Amino acid sequence: MTRVLLPLDQPEAWPAPLVSLLGGLHELFLNWQIAPWKVSPQDYDRAILAVGDALRPYSITGWHCTRITDAEIAQIVRSGMQLPNGTTLRRRIDALVASGQLPSDIGDRLAAANQADETNRAGRLWFCFFPPHRAGEHGIGRFFRHWGGEALYNSHEGNPVTSPVLRAIGTPCVIEADVPVASLVPGAGLAMKAVRIYLISRGYETDETMEYEDRGVQSIAADCVRRVSRYPERDFMELTGCATWRRPPV
Repeated sequence: MTRVLLPLDQPEAWPAPLVSLLGGLHELFLNWQIAPWKVSPQDYDRAILAVGDALRPYSITGWHCTRITDAEIAQIVRSGMQLPNGTTLRRRIDALVASGQLPSDIGDRLAAANQADETNRAGRLWFCFFPPHRAGEHGIGRFFRHWGGEALYNSHEGNPVTSPVLRAIGTPCVIEADVPVASLVPGAGLAMKAVRIYLISRGYETDETMEYEDRGVQSIAADCVRRVSRYPERDFMELTGCATWRRPPV
């Protein structure tokens, strides 16, 4: 999937049509921040929707933190990232059982107890659109310590039988991808973040974080996957900053 890459944290490098649009709406957006009584909600909504539409043709670089096997890494490099759900989790578990990496009885327990089909997880791929090390150990450390993703380890990380098994499978990885904006959950979140980044670059002062994370609802094609960095490779260490963590990823 071909998309022009938008460097989210470098507004000076944004494409001219986007900058022109934001320039024309500058006063409206600034007033919304500092003098909201000057702007009607209807005008703000129309403006933010226009920015959202302007962002859709672009991609933004995101990072997905996880723990996966060598076979899963190869699959992602070859075929991209598929949307997770209970069926795909069961398929992953069955593959581990078939390869001898997971006892069948443990596989059955994992398949029976997970959150993979919950509405806030099924069909969603989460990315942070800022270097993951900014989130610190508290923000990303858990993603690396158990195989299977949050939808699985949430149900098992405190279990004395299944938790050690999940900790022994796979390798901590950071998947870096250029995520099409059009593949994200519909909403104004990215547009609002882009507006604030633009205003800050024009002198507006705020303590609000500029870090952005979101979930995709479409698979990520293989040509959008930039790299898969594994622990303890240099790229992984730099992306996560895990050398200074209280507990290492493994």
